[in-house]
Amino acid sequence: MWEKLSECWKASFEEAWEAYAHGSIPIGAIIVDANNKIMSRGRNRINETIAPSKQTCSNRLAHAEINALLQLDNLDSEDHKDYTIYTTTEPCVLCFGAIIMSGVRKVRFAATDPIAGGANLNDAENSFIKSRNLNIKCDETYLGELQRVLRTDQVIRALGEEQASKFLDKYRIKYPKAIELGIKWNREGRLQEALRNNDPVELIINNISKEIKES
Repeated sequence: MWEKLSECWKASFEEAWEAYAHGSIPIGAIIVDANNKIMSRGRNRINETIAPSKQTCSNRLAHAEINALLQLDNLDSEDHKDYTIYTTTEPCVLCFGAIIMSGVRKVRFAATDPIAGGANLNDAENSFIKSRNLNIKCDETYLGELQRVLRTDQVIRALGEEQASKFLDKYRIKYPKAIELGIKWNREGRLQEALRNNDPVELIINNISKEIKES
């Protein structure tokens, strides 16, 4: 599986795994130019106390897309109209607004977010949003499944399985196999074991893909 991913998605999932490894929500994002050169990388840092220059952490705004966007020179939004942001989860309403204001005109995301996702704002009757002509799409379902396994484990560890169910029930509608695998892996401690073993992200992604296909 890992070998089949584009370099953009590989980099995005690398960031998502780093977020998981540091105790934050496992979401990663990158921004590329028209030639797919990576211009910036960001990850969720809401549960961390240290962030690199031009990034934010330790607050509810420390989202992956925000941290990727903050590294761009945003004084002239026209500079970024040929850029694309890749993110492992549908941008929330906060990140959607930031993307609109940044001037980035293309978004690709792995997993839909039926709770906080803001992609439908692109259809809003808002003249400024419409003027941006944002191209925002969910990519292949298997990418969303990879993300949902990571997120399922993390949300259960954060809230407990009973409290997490209010999120998982909504995620399950589109990604049923991924949610069940995430619950299974959480009970078995698979991702925590991967952390202790310093397993590379490509091994984790390959194992997720293999078990989903076998389920």
